[in-house]
Amino acid sequence: MSSAEIPWEEWSDAAFERARAEGKPIALHIGATWCHWCHVMDEGSYTWGGVSALMAERFVCIRVDTDRRPDLNERYNQGGWPTFAVLDAAGEVLIGRTYVPGPELHALLRSASDPTSRWSLAPEPAPELARSTIVPVNIFARVQEAWDPYNAGFGELQKFPHPGVLEWLADRAARGDTWSHDALGKTLVAMATKGMYDPVEGGFFRYATQDDWTAPHYEKLLEDHARLLAVYARAAGPGGPAAATALATLDTAIQWLLATLYDPATGAFFGSQDADEGYYALGRGHRGRGSGVDGPAVDRTVYAGWNGLAASALVATAGALGRPGLVGVARGVVEHLCTLVDADGRVTRHVGGVAGLLEDQVHVAEGFVAVGRALAEPAWFERAAGVLGWAWAQLKVEDGGLWDRAPGVAGRLRHVRRNVHGNAAFAKVAGTLGDLVGGPWPARADEAAAAALAESDDWGFFAAPAAQAAERRAARRVVIKVASPGWPLPPLLLQGLGEPHPECTWVGVREGVPDGKAMACSGSACARPTAEPAELAAAIRALRA
Repeated sequence: MSSAEIPWEEWSDAAFERARAEGKPIALHIGATWCHWCHVMDEGSYTWGGVSALMAERFVCIRVDTDRRPDLNERYNQGGWPTFAVLDAAGEVLIGRTYVPGPELHALLRSASDPTSRWSLAPEPAPELARSTIVPVNIFARVQEAWDPYNAGFGELQKFPHPGVLEWLADRAARGDTWSHDALGKTLVAMATKGMYDPVEGGFFRYATQDDWTAPHYEKLLEDHARLLAVYARAAGPGGPAAATALATLDTAIQWLLATLYDPATGAFFGSQDADEGYYALGRGHRGRGSGVDGPAVDRTVYAGWNGLAASALVATAGALGRPGLVGVARGVVEHLCTLVDADGRVTRHVGGVAGLLEDQVHVAEGFVAVGRALAEPAWFERAAGVLGWAWAQLKVEDGGLWDRAPGVAGRLRHVRRNVHGNAAFAKVAGTLGDLVGGPWPARADEAAAAALAESDDWGFFAAPAAQAAERRAARRVVIKVASPGWPLPPLLLQGLGEPHPECTWVGVREGVPDGKAMACSGSACARPTAEPAELAAAIRALRA
């Protein structure tokens, strides 16, 4: 019996009801289309000896794709992919592993399905809301402790890009912090020039297994590229950390993204490209376009939240590279995303998928806001308000902030979570929306930022987005309005779309500012309209002060 013949089911209430009715434990597999060791487990562990037959006979078998169900992955991941876990019929973990070889898996399954030696585990309690006293300076100290002064980046063994940390360092560098400027520049250069970046076709691999950024895992994900493009765009401006490297990396990374993950049929981007060690071992001229060798498989699922991030990154990249056509691509992305948003503002993660996850709500709104700012089209702000408004109405936590999703029925989905990253991202997008339209959004951004910070005690340097959100909410905001017909984009607006400063929001407007000019405002105070970049920069500095 092969892996394909295991009677895998989707995560559903019906699967848990069958487990209860038949008195069987649940075998849960969490993997991804791009995951090398997931393929190894499929082709080796599940086909070893009597593993598949044992699973079919004694277990209710559930298979989850981590990209399609990040809410389940967050609750059940055992430290990597693939995750294999045995659950009881209530959905609590009895035993869990990452990759399990065939002989070990067979023994684990026999033991877990033996009624005389069944494990027991107390149900996971509903979470208590944090009451942290942590402040951004504490988180910054943890970032500095995690810094690798020899190879750059964060962590001692494997090297992940950690875009949330890099985004915060970009904020701090823009405010004049020299440590952040230097650490950010060295990390961006290391990621772009060593093993984690593909020197032939362009694009970032998911992570490096060595501390010097070599020996990468070869998966390429849309989510990673969207976040990293935004960071490199901010670093590419005049005076930015490693500006020359950032510009060159943006150029090749955006080429890879458009050549490999872009879907002309929908105007959006596919989710990921698989790992293939043999393919990437081929030298220049033996792979890539024109080589005649097919690249690794692409997961053709269009994920809403990841595409929202991509739209925002395309706008920033358009500004950094001076390529307004990328804004047109971003508009196509958000137009497709509208098909995944219902009349109430609820976002479906992908066609036929789960709906109403906080991260999808937030990142789709982020894409709407970015395109609206670039094209001087306020209708996109209204759409963003609808999407964020659904989240505020349906996911609101009584003590502040938002849950990651609405409560489910089966397994640990009963326990909603107020996580750091979701609330920090909400604060960022709601804050920008508040800059543009006012209303309840500044206060909601403040509340979400406070909730993110309150949950950050145990996150170490991973709590950087909470610190970033708190600092942005504490700072004086400046909105730079640029007279714009929508298209073509005025050069002054295009230059500003890279968001060189975290307290500045650039937006195209069709009225209120004389043609050919821009006007900086903070609250009710506005400088005089000007067409001179130097005068505008001076006005921004004065308003920030």
